[in-house]
Amino acid sequence: MLLTTASTAVTAGATIAGGRIAETGGIYTRQASEFTAKQHEQQAGESRAAGQRTAADKRRESKLVQSALVARAAGSGGAVDDPSVVTTAGQIAQRGEFEALTEMYKGENRARGLEDAAYAARRQGEAAEYEGKAKKKASYLSALGTIIGGASTMYRTYNKLPEPKYG
Repeated sequence: MLLTTASTAVTAGATIAGGRIAETGGIYTRQASEFTAKQHEQQAGESRAAGQRTAADKRRESKLVQSALVARAAGSGGAVDDPSVVTTAGQIAQRGEFEALTEMYKGENRARGLEDAAYAARRQGEAAEYEGKAKKKASYLSALGTIIGGASTMYRTYNKLPEPKYG
């Protein structure tokens, strides 16, 4: 009887310990996921900033090319307000702005992808924590079932009750 009681107690205790370990693992997983999410958010900010810096460089390059065009036109004795010079300068400005906006888009697109990854990491962490807590709760019910099963076995064994006959 002592061995049956001890076995039941150990099994129930191990079940509860397993539930607590699952809960702790879920909490640690959520914390790790939060860390990952914060890294993704930081990278998103860096991506936006990089896109803005590159866009500013594209605009600066465009202005330098326009300036060189005007200088060449003036240096060659041509008129700076010549329609072909004005048209070319306008095309250079448009292309420069297009490239700048493209870089802004690329930075924003990368940033949104990283923010989505941060969101997903947080949800995965929350799910792991929820699962761990649920396993802990389930371990109590399982332990209770083990205790009741052990008590039932002891009762049948030590009270010499006949086994029920079916059929």
